[in-house]
Amino acid sequence: MKKMDYFFRPKSVAIVGASRRHKKIGHVILRNFIEGGFSGNVYPINPNTDEMFGLPCYPSVLRVPG
Repeated sequence: MKKMDYFFRPKSVAIVGASRRHKKIGHVILRNFIEGGFSGNVYPINPNTDEMFGLPCYPSVLRVPG
């Protein structure tokens, strides 16, 4: 894998600031990854909720498994 592949072809992403509010950028970005067909793992980061779009939320990137 080339160095830039980590940026352009990630195997997973953490969406820091994922939000339940539809007009917030964190909500839009999370929804775009899910509805856009991203094939990797998506980790919403939000300390105030347990899940979004059926995905478990994590209070910080330090709590994401792996």
